[in-house]
Amino acid sequence: MFKRILTAIVGIPVAVFLVTQGGKLFSAAVFVLAAAAWREYARMTATKKINCYIITSFLPSMLLVLAAGMGKSEWFMPVLAFGTLGVLIEGLLRHCNCNETNWPLHTSTSLTALLYVGLLFAHIPLIREIPGNTVHFLGMEFARGELSLWMVLLGTWASDTFAYFFGMAFGKHKFCSVSPKKSMEGAIAGFLFAFAVTGSIACYGLRAGIAASILLGLTVAFFAPVGDLIESILKRSYDIKDSGNFFPGHGGVLDRFDSLLFAVPAAYYILKLFGN
Repeated sequence: MFKRILTAIVGIPVAVFLVTQGGKLFSAAVFVLAAAAWREYARMTATKKINCYIITSFLPSMLLVLAAGMGKSEWFMPVLAFGTLGVLIEGLLRHCNCNETNWPLHTSTSLTALLYVGLLFAHIPLIREIPGNTVHFLGMEFARGELSLWMVLLGTWASDTFAYFFGMAFGKHKFCSVSPKKSMEGAIAGFLFAFAVTGSIACYGLRAGIAASILLGLTVAFFAPVGDLIESILKRSYDIKDSGNFFPGHGGVLDRFDSLLFAVPAAYYILKLFGN
């Protein structure tokens, strides 16, 4: 508990500073987190003797995050295309020259790392740097991209927090076998509060309009818990409790960013769809 509190005391002000600053400093921080997350993923797969390719999976993953930080989202498809080709070719070479068996298992695991870590993390700098006029919310001034990111951050926080406390207080019905401690009551509370928080910020802060605000609220409320469940099934698949110890007392990067990795890309494209 002491480690958890100390990490929060240090981590929360740092996170607020980075999100507020944006730009290259924020992108650099996301790059470091993505690199740590890829390492956590690779270490998990190694426990089952499954290789996650460094050259053709890790490097393209980092290139995706770098491209996003530079505002070069048009690089995504070429990087993904050549990264996919590279993984498949490296798998072929390893099979032929290094006696690596079960080609589909190793290559699909490496491709999953490229998509799950590289592609999804790359959307965090993208949403932070959404262009647009300065907006005002709760008496404060924000860059549009900054408030867009805060919207998703606070929405996912509401999802996790209210699901946990309502589940502890009122939970009686199991929600999903992937995470036995989660309850249907907690899931419903998390969904409703995530919808309310996200929709309110979208409507009154971003001035996104009623339809867009409702859709954004539904999007974050749905994808945040799904991201959490995906990471839970990933850890169960490798028989581990935490993905790592990057945040002392709180677990690894994937443990802390599981909901955000799903909610951010989904919200980003909804914002783009409605021209926000």
